[in-house]
Amino acid sequence: MVDIDGFRNYLYEEELSPNTIEGYIQGITQYSRMFDDISKQNIIVFKKNLMERWKPKTVNNRITAVLKYCKYKGIPMTCKHIKEPKKTYIENVITTEQYERLISGLKAENNMRWYYNVLLLAKTGMRISEALRVTKKDIVSGSVTMHAKAHMRTIYFPESLRKELIPYIAEFKENEIIMKNRNGKPLTSRGVAEQLHRFGRTFDIPKEVMHPHAFRHFFAIEFLKRNNNIALLADLLGHGSVNVTQIYLRQSQEQQQKAVDDAVNW
Repeated sequence: MVDIDGFRNYLYEEELSPNTIEGYIQGITQYSRMFDDISKQNIIVFKKNLMERWKPKTVNNRITAVLKYCKYKGIPMTCKHIKEPKKTYIENVITTEQYERLISGLKAENNMRWYYNVLLLAKTGMRISEALRVTKKDIVSGSVTMHAKAHMRTIYFPESLRKELIPYIAEFKENEIIMKNRNGKPLTSRGVAEQLHRFGRTFDIPKEVMHPHAFRHFFAIEFLKRNNNIALLADLLGHGSVNVTQIYLRQSQEQQQKAVDDAVNW
């Protein structure tokens, strides 16, 4: 029988991010609905079942979760991942017009809590797991160093963001979390995603671009419009290699299609 509770504690002790832990738990839970024990044959059947219903990235994530569980249990196990088509562009990024419509709409509704939450994401390029940990002390100091993806990185809060946030958090305690729900409790990544989807419906913004990571992409693209130092952006985003960051220099699929349509006129 699969030990999900023990696995969760193991992942917690590994100091993985909350999102990573939930991803692994989701994967092993899905496996446990099909099988009671771990075996190579079962994992291969599980993999084939996933391939019929999910994209390669999701299949690989689920297989990684099962292999991580095997490591937790001390079971020697291997399983090949599916080759994923390499993307050379970023998609599902909120546009400047959509972003302006969102923050203007939030302001008009006097929903300042979410107005500031969105600013925090869009003006820093943080992963949602990082943003959920930001405190008043971090904002006031202008930067914070966090552990992310096996290394430490410094996140900077630009002056334009601090000028707006500091009056809002004036009554906060020094170590109080910035991103909270209406009851004053810390938000979760799922809670943020669900609320963004609601705002998408309210302000007529496609749900495909109303997710926390879209604002990280938005930050990267807007930053490069004003400062084309790709190495600096790689540091700011916490990428291990500039090669990862270079994707932001490339055009989206729609932009590539338009360029071909405009050019091929013979």
